[in-house]
Amino acid sequence: MSDRRAFRLPLAVLVGLVVFATAAHAPAAHAKPTPAKKPTTHEKPAAEPKLPAGVFAPQTTPFATGEGAFSLPGATLTPAPADDAADADPVYAAYQRGLWLKAMAFAIPRAERGDAAAMTMIGVLYEGGLGVSTDLAKAAKWYGLAADAGDREAMAALGQMIVSGRAGDKDMARAWKLFEAAAEKDQPIALYNGAMMLFDGTVAPHDPDKAVAWLKRAAELGNIEAQYAYATLLADPDNPGHDPLTAARWMREAAMSGFEAAEIEFALMLINGRGVAKSPENAFVWFKRSALRGNAIGQDRLARMYALGIGVAPDPVTALAWHLLANRQGLPDIWLETRLAGLSPDQRARAEREADRIVARMSGVTLDEPDASATPTGAAPAPSSAEAAAKPRP
Repeated sequence: MSDRRAFRLPLAVLVGLVVFATAAHAPAAHAKPTPAKKPTTHEKPAAEPKLPAGVFAPQTTPFATGEGAFSLPGATLTPAPADDAADADPVYAAYQRGLWLKAMAFAIPRAERGDAAAMTMIGVLYEGGLGVSTDLAKAAKWYGLAADAGDREAMAALGQMIVSGRAGDKDMARAWKLFEAAAEKDQPIALYNGAMMLFDGTVAPHDPDKAVAWLKRAAELGNIEAQYAYATLLADPDNPGHDPLTAARWMREAAMSGFEAAEIEFALMLINGRGVAKSPENAFVWFKRSALRGNAIGQDRLARMYALGIGVAPDPVTALAWHLLANRQGLPDIWLETRLAGLSPDQRARAEREADRIVARMSGVTLDEPDASATPTGAAPAPSSAEAAAKPRP
């Protein structure tokens, strides 16, 4: 048995566990580095200020196997051609424009003549309640007919319904057969779900080599979950195929598509220099993007950057504001609590108000602007915590 076949899917994401430096105790303050003197024969170069060990290590995102790893349910149909295309399909064109009843009217006679794609369309409309009442039994029936006729989209859609229990009993063996057949036809969701089942080895045969190949192919075809999973796999130091550079590339792809866990993990790659050039400034942008989307881990890591002055001017009041938002979502941070323990009651009150402003702005409501006094004395003005995140640099 090869090393790769002996390797099983990691139990947790290990991305970002390497930090800037290790130290037994946190420094009392984040002092500005002094210019290093030219070393003599008796002197060593001045060391960079050290950060507390693990300060930017992530709360690991589980990379699970089994039922919980599958793609979310939803239509698997590929985009329809433009309406003015010479070979435009009227069924898909109507679906693309949101004309659900028209799509159904076009699809029914074609389905009755044995058109598998039209059968799949009817299944999509019934599953989503598009133009008709939601009817999962009818959706499963039409998907089943289309799958029997060889339609890869129907195979993937029915497999997802079975896995989620929306097509009756969870017949995982049947779901595997559907995913396997659709994966052989290069269907992205089926490739991803099939890869998860191959890794797991409970229903499908345990075959990591094939699973990795399917995961990579799904990522190449644009499946966001596959991009994140493939990046996570390549970033795992225990994986014989460990490849930090390729991992960073795919993690960025998933992050650019808005996959929340990928935004966090890519920011950690940037801040720790794993597979990509170390860039605290870009990491700050990614954490802020995640934080403004309401992600508690992103809010917590953004608070740490403000607290330490990493990638942004130090601002303990803004750090506390983001910490409060993360804490409201049930994510405590003892390190931050200790770090910010010396803030005055007035600073804490300003942080509470800033946290409320951030929430209001995220909800589209504008409250009074914060006082200029919120900026620490002697520090450069920090970007507003509620400011829209800029697009990360490539």
